[in-house]
Amino acid sequence: MNKQSLKYRWLRLSTLIISITYLIFSSLLIYFTSMYLKDQEFRSVDRSLEELESLYESQPINTISQNEIYSSLYDRQKMVLYTQSGEEVFSATTGIPMNFESNFEPVPDREISPLNNEDGSFLKGSVKLDSQYWNGYISVIHPLDYYNSVIRMMVFIAIIVGFMSILFTSIISYFFSTQMVKPIRNIAYQLRRIESEGFSERLQIETNTEETDYMVDSFNHMMDSLERSYNQQKQFVEDASHELRTPLQIIQGHLNLISRWGRHKPEVLDESLKISIDELQRINKLVEELLLLTKNDGKTTEVMEEVEINQEIKSRVDALRKLHPDYTFTLDLDENPIKFHINPYHLEQILVIFLDNATKYDHERKHIIVTTEKKGNHFDIAITDHGIGIPEDEIEAIFDRFYRVDKSRSRELGGNGLGLSIARKLIDNYKGKVWIESEEGHFTKVTMRFPLEN
Repeated sequence: MNKQSLKYRWLRLSTLIISITYLIFSSLLIYFTSMYLKDQEFRSVDRSLEELESLYESQPINTISQNEIYSSLYDRQKMVLYTQSGEEVFSATTGIPMNFESNFEPVPDREISPLNNEDGSFLKGSVKLDSQYWNGYISVIHPLDYYNSVIRMMVFIAIIVGFMSILFTSIISYFFSTQMVKPIRNIAYQLRRIESEGFSERLQIETNTEETDYMVDSFNHMMDSLERSYNQQKQFVEDASHELRTPLQIIQGHLNLISRWGRHKPEVLDESLKISIDELQRINKLVEELLLLTKNDGKTTEVMEEVEINQEIKSRVDALRKLHPDYTFTLDLDENPIKFHINPYHLEQILVIFLDNATKYDHERKHIIVTTEKKGNHFDIAITDHGIGIPEDEIEAIFDRFYRVDKSRSRELGGNGLGLSIARKLIDNYKGKVWIESEEGHFTKVTMRFPLEN
């Protein structure tokens, strides 16, 4: 498929539009001018017939002078007087005599019709006379030379003006199309430069045109998003590689140990197998969490149910009390039932992730507070621990994948750094919001807000 330049497309289109517009305009102008001029020619013949008829009806034929006849005719008109039988009695021509022989044709009253022959175009008007002075016919031959010359001149001028207009329009269109395409070419040139230099480059061009400036801004915003996405994916791959590398290296080390001494030392074999199994479970959990984050972009098509939020929270906290008998869990739940359409497994996941984090990082005071509050068209769930807290400059990054506040104890606590990312993704799917308030060394409060109609 042949590619066409936008500049030449615009040039052809503008020239075609101007040409068609001019053709229609000039055709209409010539047509209406022609109609007007022809009407004037008919009127001239009609007036001449009327004056001659009045002249021959008002006095005897032998008393009519040639001057009276000429005064009734226009320039180059010819009059012919006939008897009732069609014999020519008299004829007169004003101005240059014309070479036109007209055949007699009787008419009932008055008639004007066009005639064409090798000598040119004419109008022939005839009228029947029936008076006391003359019974017969009068004919007036009127040449259309003036009319034809005017029309030919108009057509000639229209062709010349049309040609000049199209030529002028083409030059102007070419100039403006070049100016219009210029910023697009500059953008294309910079895009090629960006393609070779990478994500960090942006379009630095001002076109002073709304559409192209909008295109530049949109491209720069798109590049910002792509760069962020690329950096996040790059960081994600690096972190995932690091997380997988450590347990794999541990497993490899213990398998080598078993290969060397484990066959003959049961205590080495048992310990290495136990550590290897633990690391495999860690890898399995990491892969499951990664799949949850990437599957359908975290969205679900499972059937939701109407869940009573307070009851679910009580159920989760009761299970944690048995699992962590040394912790104090305080519930401050809204006195009104809070019913919400959600997948029960997702709600359980969200609560477990935040409650598990609270217990992991509150290992001294061991006091967890869970509150719910129903407010108009939404409700809040808040989980507060009194642990190590989060530095203020790290709160924004807390939901990033593989991010950990206490990096030195990450493996000891057993997390992969994906829990909060999973929780936020699930909350987003139900049109909810989550944010964290924290003071380092004192407390961390996680607040989740869900709309009552989701």
